[in-house]
Amino acid sequence: MYKTVYRKGESRLIEKKSEFIGRVAYAATKEAAEAFIRAIREGEKDATHNCTAYIIGEEGLIQKYDDDGEPQKTAGPPILEVLKRNELRNVVCVVTRYFGGTLLGAGGLIRAYSSAASEALVDAKIVEMHEAVDMTFSYAYTAHGAIENYMRERGYPVLNCAFSDQVQVTTTVYKSGKEAFEAYLQDATSGEVVIIEEKETERPVYEKKMLVDDVAYDQILYGGKNEARD
Repeated sequence: MYKTVYRKGESRLIEKKSEFIGRVAYAATKEAAEAFIRAIREGEKDATHNCTAYIIGEEGLIQKYDDDGEPQKTAGPPILEVLKRNELRNVVCVVTRYFGGTLLGAGGLIRAYSSAASEALVDAKIVEMHEAVDMTFSYAYTAHGAIENYMRERGYPVLNCAFSDQVQVTTTVYKSGKEAFEAYLQDATSGEVVIIEEKETERPVYEKKMLVDDVAYDQILYGGKNEARD
């Protein structure tokens, strides 16, 4: 399990007429992080500075920052420190500055870059990435009502459902809860459930609720329920 951002996030703030634009994104590799940085620098060519930081790998072994012309350690390191303080992995942040004509001093720069990065993280939403298993299984219609209710009550998401001579369902479960879920299916179908496919993956979890798509994310933000249990 590790923490990262669920989506791209952005913030804007004005400090003594200088505009600071913070942007964060998920990046699974150093190459992805560098590509994100290049894209922003290309789009913000007229900016005074595009300062960056990223942390890559579940253990956070790859870390890099760039002050991009600001006084040493007043931009890149504060951005990196925000990522580290939030215990994030596989994340990249760029804070763009348009100079407003008033010098901020070292302390002012550190506060501005830190604030822009922090607010961008709030917009992006910090999630925990958990090991999960996507499961596809089939069973007889006679067991459908019980299984459907069980999954609904416990918040197991239905990623796909098809009806033919049997019911075929695809869901996702925490890896730690896979055996218990399979045991329930065996019991509910008197041992006649057929596990068609199991694929290990990872899923974001926000406030103990697993996110499987944008709809699920919106439901959680606005009071919906979508909780898969360990």
